[in-house]
Amino acid sequence: MLQTKKLYSLIKKLSGADVSDRRAAATMLSEGDERAIYPLIKALFDSNAAVQDAAMQSLIAIGGEMVAYMTIPVLRKGPAQRNAALVILKELGNVTVPLLYDLLNDKDDDIRKFALDLMGDIKTGVVIDKIFPLLKDPNPNVRAAACRSLGLLNESSERIVEHLETALHDEEWVTFAALEALGKMKGKEAVGAIFRLCTGGSSVIRYAALETLGKIPSKESKEALIYCIKNSDDFTRGVAVKSLVSLGIEPDMVYISDELIKMLNNADWEEKTAAIEGLRILKEKRAIEMLIELAGSMDTSYPEDEERYRIIIDSITEISDCESLVGMLRQRSELRFRSKALLVEMLGKLKCTEAIEELISLLRGSFRDKRRGAAKALVSIADERCVDALIEALNDDDCHMKLQVVYALHKIGNVRAYGSIVRMLKDEKCDDVIEETVQALLYLDSESFLKDIGSYSVVTKKYIAKYCNDVQLILKLTRDKNENVKVTAVQRLSSFKSKGVEKRLEEVLKDPNPQLRKVAVMGFNQAGTFSEALLSAMHDMDMWVRFYAVKAVANSKGEEYLRELIAALNDTEALVTLGAIDALAKIGGVEIYNALLPLRDHPDDSVRLKAEEAIQSL
Repeated sequence: MLQTKKLYSLIKKLSGADVSDRRAAATMLSEGDERAIYPLIKALFDSNAAVQDAAMQSLIAIGGEMVAYMTIPVLRKGPAQRNAALVILKELGNVTVPLLYDLLNDKDDDIRKFALDLMGDIKTGVVIDKIFPLLKDPNPNVRAAACRSLGLLNESSERIVEHLETALHDEEWVTFAALEALGKMKGKEAVGAIFRLCTGGSSVIRYAALETLGKIPSKESKEALIYCIKNSDDFTRGVAVKSLVSLGIEPDMVYISDELIKMLNNADWEEKTAAIEGLRILKEKRAIEMLIELAGSMDTSYPEDEERYRIIIDSITEISDCESLVGMLRQRSELRFRSKALLVEMLGKLKCTEAIEELISLLRGSFRDKRRGAAKALVSIADERCVDALIEALNDDDCHMKLQVVYALHKIGNVRAYGSIVRMLKDEKCDDVIEETVQALLYLDSESFLKDIGSYSVVTKKYIAKYCNDVQLILKLTRDKNENVKVTAVQRLSSFKSKGVEKRLEEVLKDPNPQLRKVAVMGFNQAGTFSEALLSAMHDMDMWVRFYAVKAVANSKGEEYLRELIAALNDTEALVTLGAIDALAKIGGVEIYNALLPLRDHPDDSVRLKAEEAIQSL
């Protein structure tokens, strides 16, 4: 709350010549009391929009019935002031409502409408009986506002529905508002009256009425819509089908299939989505090709299209069967390129073994994307009959293609592919293909593959070190001439537990390469084992080695080596100190609490913050 002197100083600045001062004063008066209300009301008329906005926000912040009372007259002023007043009164909430009732009898049509709009927006504390008489107001905009407010109040009852039903026979604008209100209320008591609008009157009213029935979940609404579908013209039938889908259709409603297929060609995505959902439920196979074409035309780099694409693909998957898709692949050459690629993908997704011959043909074709798609589909199908074609495809120049082919052969697991894959590996340059190839060869015949390890490239040996399960071979690779191979092999050692592994990790801790020393320390930490060599690593020249050594010691034998861990709090690198704080906090105890206290004065902000958090947790 502002002191009196400060308050009046700010009020005085509201009348000053400087815009910045006026805006700042209007903002700071948000902490004022009733004495600031009138000056802020006057500031709503300031020549500067920023001052007006600041005054509006401050009046909302002060709040209360007094602000509402003094704001209501502003509704009669210019557009900018009126809009500000509407925002203020709405944000003040239910304290505004009692002050609006008198406005319902105002001579000004706009004021009556504003009062009704505010009641609908505020909702809380509104007495609906005060609104009913306005449904007979001489001004159609006021009557429409009354309908809107009743719909927004969300108090579904026969009495409200009865009053709104009378508005269904008003001017079109009012009828639209009444239908919207009944839709919001889900007023099933009005279904009969709404249905009568569906069979007579103007086309726009029929359209609105059918849309409203789709928002009222009831047996009566469905029956009314089904009647309209079976007995109406094309225009009415399309809207009725869309509304029926939104309420939920049954698999036996095949009589709406043709209409749904027509809707699928509509430019409006809301209608397309309704059609896709309906066709999915009916499992309408005639729509498969259209859905594939639609999905193939989409640019999934846009988030909106990506979501729509997913919906279409899910529907295709649910509707399709292998017979339909294979028939389409054999007979429908007019499918666009991307659509045909999608068709091939769907064949794989559904594991359509009937399509193997066609997929092999595509695998041998000249179009790269189709070859890729065929390879991907054959991965999913994973049938022995396609092994020869896949082996042949290993000669493809496209890395992505080879990756798919090797994965497929790996998945099928036929050792007949071993020799061809080994030969391909010797000249392969693509890193991801080499990685997948190593995994495949280890699976198909690891003994034969590892026998010639000395002849393999550095990249191949690196992936052997990553995926091989022969601990003796891994130990051998930790002494390889190439540093990358050694690092990968040392990383893999932590997966094995033996004295030989522990001894080798200790040896690596003395290696001149800090990356190797770090990986060795991490290996001890991951295995949860302790070595005296870790105590020396806590004093390593490399900060990362020290950081992980602290963690490894703390996780294995922290309570036995508290003195060494506490000493790490004084490391010259903040990172190591932070690691030591974390490690010690997990151990806890008075000694650690006392050791952490001096770090409150550490020169590094992050250390001070971390230490304080640890101290509070102990």
